[in-house]
Amino acid sequence: MEPVGIDNDKELLERLPPGQLTPYLFRLPARKRLEAVLQRADAASVIEALDVQDFFFFVQELGAEDSLPLLALARVDQLNHLFDIQWWNKDRLQGAMALDWLQKLAAASEEKLIHWLYQADFELLVTMFKQWIRVDTAPEDVDPLEAVEKLPRHTIDDTYYWEVNYPQYEDFIKGLLTLLFEINQGFYRELLHHILWAVDAEVEEEAYRFHRGRLEDHAIPDFFDALEIHRALQPQQVAAVVKDSPTVAQMPSTPVFALALLPERGLLREALSCIHEVPLLDFLQMELASLANKVFIVDQLPMDSPHGLRRAVDKTAAYLNLGLDLLSFGDVKLAASALENVPLDHLFRSAHTQVTKLRNRVQGIRDRGWPANWPTGFGCLDSRWLEPVELILRKTPMILRSSADETNPPGEDFFRHREDLDAARRFIQVIETAGEMLEALSVDPHALAQRLWHEGQIRDIADITLGTMVWTAAAQLRLTGRWEVEPIQVHAWDVDFVRLDPAVLEEIIRDWIAEVFERDRKHVHAAAYLDPLFKAYATEMGAFSNGSPPDARMVRFFLFTR
Repeated sequence: MEPVGIDNDKELLERLPPGQLTPYLFRLPARKRLEAVLQRADAASVIEALDVQDFFFFVQELGAEDSLPLLALARVDQLNHLFDIQWWNKDRLQGAMALDWLQKLAAASEEKLIHWLYQADFELLVTMFKQWIRVDTAPEDVDPLEAVEKLPRHTIDDTYYWEVNYPQYEDFIKGLLTLLFEINQGFYRELLHHILWAVDAEVEEEAYRFHRGRLEDHAIPDFFDALEIHRALQPQQVAAVVKDSPTVAQMPSTPVFALALLPERGLLREALSCIHEVPLLDFLQMELASLANKVFIVDQLPMDSPHGLRRAVDKTAAYLNLGLDLLSFGDVKLAASALENVPLDHLFRSAHTQVTKLRNRVQGIRDRGWPANWPTGFGCLDSRWLEPVELILRKTPMILRSSADETNPPGEDFFRHREDLDAARRFIQVIETAGEMLEALSVDPHALAQRLWHEGQIRDIADITLGTMVWTAAAQLRLTGRWEVEPIQVHAWDVDFVRLDPAVLEEIIRDWIAEVFERDRKHVHAAAYLDPLFKAYATEMGAFSNGSPPDARMVRFFLFTR
């Protein structure tokens, strides 16, 4: 389905005809891709062969300032697609954004700008210029010399007078109107007439209707239609629907950007490699691009950089991979069959439903469980557990994934596999058990906060964690014979420290866990929460085994008081 091993094959990039080149080009970094295009004698044909969505992504990757060569070679429909996405905020045209892009188009090619102006929807032009300029005409019953003093200061034909609403673009707008007048005076006068007399809301609504129609032609829905991808669908409800794939002759140009950005590994990639029918592959590419566009719109990702579209594709790929995994249980052949028969939207929705269930469960714990009774909510979790909670509560839930390179810390990632769901379920069980441990400690958080030593690591209620309370209670049992969350006297730290050996405290804490969760397997979840703290305490405090205590101001495991 994808070209392989072409990144350095300069001869191939020079030899392939424009219509076959796009999949190979999009495996190159954006700047190398531009160089490869411009080095060809038929560069214009190469750009012309790009699907409008690939053209848009190409421009986004390069950035507006570096995309002038692309703008100069673009087809009108490619420019329309770029402007449709960049200029509109829901149903409102952003006049300043349109000005900025047309100024760039003029810098790239004045001829291309003129060509676009005469091909653009007239309603769009009227809407743009209505935002850019204020137009008036001289009253018929007033002396022309007197009228001029009261009219806007610019005119070309002594009929329509106008003032620019964007002073920083005054020269550009004046030059643009002059150009239109010189090329076609009739068109100029019709445009100015509509700018003066057309009803703003009506003409913008009509421009928006054409704008939406163009986007829908490229499978880019509006926000509310795109929300369909968030409608719940259980794995067992994913219906096998035979796809009516169009023939090659029926297919429009197929965007390749989404396929080019797919991860190199994973069940989705392996399943795609099993499919060899060209019409089906093209149809899958269309589905993939359409789904990525829906994610882009629903998640309201930034349009002014390529990172938004890359993130949309990555999320799409992750959820498709998860949807396939849920349906096929990791079997590549079954996954390939699912790609042939199941709409990609259904696979995405199935995965999204499972991930959303997990987030809702954590939200329920936060809003109605133990965090609702603690002043800082989940904030009392130790950092090892707090970060994953914050990630799963995001609008798009995320997980921490270990790096293949053990020297690198875990990084944020989307849910991609059944194992990710299983790990999240176990994690939630640990968080629920953490609440039961907190309840077993019977702590008055506000009273405890008032007794804290303000020179220590834990100075106020926001610094208190479950781990520090457990370690403090264990220390008190060791020092006083009472299990209670009572801050340690800082003046006695030098003497007390020698009795707080890591192995001794671990035994005390594990005995407490066994007592709290007697005849209950939750002690496994409690141990899972505390195990990282056992290791950290042994590592940090073990360095002081010679009897010389660490500075109490630097100790993060205990609560101190003076």
